[in-house]
Amino acid sequence: MADKRTKLMDGYSVVQSLAKAKQDGVLPQPGAHRGAEDLSSHPPPPSKPGDNPHIVKTIQPTKRTIRCFKCSYEFQLSGTTKTIYCSKCREKIDLGDYVIDRPWSEEIKTGGSVIIRPAGRLENARIWAGNVIFEGSMDEHSSIECTQWLELGGPAQPDPRQLAMRNLRIAAGAAMQFKYKLQVHHLELFGALEADVEATGLVSIREGGQLKGTVRGAHLQVEEGGGLSARVFIWPQGNPPAGDP
Repeated sequence: MADKRTKLMDGYSVVQSLAKAKQDGVLPQPGAHRGAEDLSSHPPPPSKPGDNPHIVKTIQPTKRTIRCFKCSYEFQLSGTTKTIYCSKCREKIDLGDYVIDRPWSEEIKTGGSVIIRPAGRLENARIWAGNVIFEGSMDEHSSIECTQWLELGGPAQPDPRQLAMRNLRIAAGAAMQFKYKLQVHHLELFGALEADVEATGLVSIREGGQLKGTVRGAHLQVEEGGGLSARVFIWPQGNPPAGDP
């Protein structure tokens, strides 16, 4: 009898897929789908199959945290797929990736990634996504909500009140100023940020990154070449003792 079990992608196929995605350099236009790259981590680049004869035994599919936009339930997903159903409420969740490189006024809901290029502009648009790279512009009627990472780069200068994210990354060469308290889990700086920061996870200032203002949180990491000019309050549990500022 023929084996009708679902076929699993082996390590070599995963390496080939990752290498092709890196070679392509871009994601599909809005409406097209492809497996999302998890922006929540920076794994080392995959080795070529010929570099290591055991690579097919060691590589593992990237795990992503997916949040249902209907019931807010979070669960882990390994591998790539175009759609999935919420483990709790069975709502269908789009996992496609999108690129916006022109004026855009439609709603997008995806557990994947959205890239808004410098030529992209949100006009009365709402974006819900797992991860967003924002390099464009948006009007006062638009908003972005990320369940994982929001990366701000290029000439983008969005109003922080129109942004909601779990983790924030400032790209190299970007300079941002937040006039309102920034509350995040992780903060990663390759560029410059001036803000009053409250972080429950790790504040990481990479080489070339700069942070000015106030930092309250659980962990602070400053790499060589990073700059810090701020009042710093670090508590191991991420919450200040009673009576502290």
